[in-house]
Amino acid sequence: MIIRTSPFTIGLIGFHLLFFITKIFIGDFFLMDSYEYYELAKNVLTDFEFYSKDLNGTIDYRHYTKRPPLYSIFIIISSLFLKTKIGILLCQNIISICSILLIKRVFEENNFKINKGLFFFFIITSINQFIYSNLIMSEIFFQFIIVLLIYRLHHSIKNPSWKNILWYQIVIILLFLTKPVFYLFIIPNILITYLLYKKSKIRFSTLSAILPILIFILYSSWNFKRTGSSDFSSIQNINLLEWNLKYFHENKFGAEKAKIISDQIKQEALVIDDYSRQQNFIKKEVISHIKGDIISYSIFHMKGCIRIFIDPGRFDLFNFFKMHSENPEVGLLHHINSNGIKGAIMFLSKQPVLLLFILSIILIFNLLKGIGFIWFWVKNYRKINFILGTVLFIILYIVALTGPLGASRFFVPILPSYLIISALGFSDLTTSLKTHYIEKRRNKSLN
Repeated sequence: MIIRTSPFTIGLIGFHLLFFITKIFIGDFFLMDSYEYYELAKNVLTDFEFYSKDLNGTIDYRHYTKRPPLYSIFIIISSLFLKTKIGILLCQNIISICSILLIKRVFEENNFKINKGLFFFFIITSINQFIYSNLIMSEIFFQFIIVLLIYRLHHSIKNPSWKNILWYQIVIILLFLTKPVFYLFIIPNILITYLLYKKSKIRFSTLSAILPILIFILYSSWNFKRTGSSDFSSIQNINLLEWNLKYFHENKFGAEKAKIISDQIKQEALVIDDYSRQQNFIKKEVISHIKGDIISYSIFHMKGCIRIFIDPGRFDLFNFFKMHSENPEVGLLHHINSNGIKGAIMFLSKQPVLLLFILSIILIFNLLKGIGFIWFWVKNYRKINFILGTVLFIILYIVALTGPLGASRFFVPILPSYLIISALGFSDLTTSLKTHYIEKRRNKSLN
């Protein structure tokens, strides 16, 4: 990919450089999850063991599958075999810039006139783009592969060939080997591949959808050999129990009762001496609790899906700038679920004034981005082409599966796609309002 010099590109590089230098001076490039990715990288390099915890400690079978291997392999390569952590941040800043420029290129090649100033402004008010470029977390790497997927799909339509369609399928494999959230994409991908065949007319190209399914089966079989469970990743059950169910119960019953229910499920699971049956028990119990109150849970899940679009990212700012907190991992989401709006207000009242000001500004712009995003689809729903439809599906897919976890961090992988659509929509909205205002004044003067 050739990066052409322009004020947009220079500004983009400048902001990334600012956060990169800031983080080097602050130090500490790790969040809680970072240690598992880094431990996995160390274990692969020293023992060729795909395990995300200390191999010298008590073996926890969950850590054989908790973190898929691709991001940790990226850590090994970008850190020059774990010699420099700064190398990881440098590479992530580069691919962050590439993600933004690549999605811009895809939309320009689909004949969209992008207001570059507005798009740039939307990017720089989405601070998580720069925060996660400078933390050892998989979000920016995952984001780049999602943008690459959109680009490969666009390229397969623009230049139809078996080779381009195969590259598209390979990118899907890279996605679920980075984050487990994408392994379910192999199901809708069958339809996407069929529609791609209808567009490209490449004979037997629908068969290419088998490749991600085959790799998924092989990876799950490998997990079964190592743990006795064919689950793609243990993170599924961890999220179901520790986040989905626990937060749902916190929201409904309060933190104390939620903890009692979750702890009881964990204690009953520990009695089972077979790892596979243990995991199946947890899954069954969580699903049983959710099914028992499916309407309330659905509303709770939907709230999380909406919240992800507007969350200003207090947790991310706090951890990036290493602000003092008794427990920086417990944030606004926990207090909303535990004590509702009152708890959230009490929590925010204890935050530094400068932080509250920054969060308020980000929140306002997040709302404006949301308005732009909705307006784009209201105006263009009749003109949705294959690429636009797929981009929308990917955004909704990530949002729906994230659900109750609806925090800004989980929105990072789809930020470039979301922001460019928001910029297009908001630009069109302001133009429409301006035209309406001019027409109104003209009619008034004529009367």
